[in-house]
Amino acid sequence: MNSDFLNRPIWQQYLLCSLVLSLMFGIGYLLVIDDIKQQADQQIQQYDENLNKIDQLQTKINRYKSSKNHLLSTISEKELAQALAQHHLILRTFKHNDIDNTVNWDIELNGEFADLMALMTSFNDDYYYLDFQHLVITKHESKLQIAFTLLFKNGG
Repeated sequence: MNSDFLNRPIWQQYLLCSLVLSLMFGIGYLLVIDDIKQQADQQIQQYDENLNKIDQLQTKINRYKSSKNHLLSTISEKELAQALAQHHLILRTFKHNDIDNTVNWDIELNGEFADLMALMTSFNDDYYYLDFQHLVITKHESKLQIAFTLLFKNGG
């Protein structure tokens, strides 16, 4: 090898070696910091997911406690809307009718059949009382059009 590195003064050799080592140390330090940041981000994401799971379980526990005296509980409009969004069903129409001692919810949805079945299964798992009336499922463009009436008795 024909290198002039060894022919340089010793202080330049030391300076060049120390610069190379400092550069390597700096790059290694930045890589370690980046790895620690990624691990922290993953732990924050896992923490948020765990908080969501805890909230869902707490909701189920509260629903169970509130319906302890009743075998089944009645769903609210807000809970129905959340369940529809969670199961990727699109609410087309919603009509609320009070007739004598009953309440009718006329609902029309767009979505997949599997999503409707998942919705009904989740209601069953959460001990909701749903009295379906006049269930009609028709194909509309690329999705299904689902229409039904939920019947509730006042005071029950």
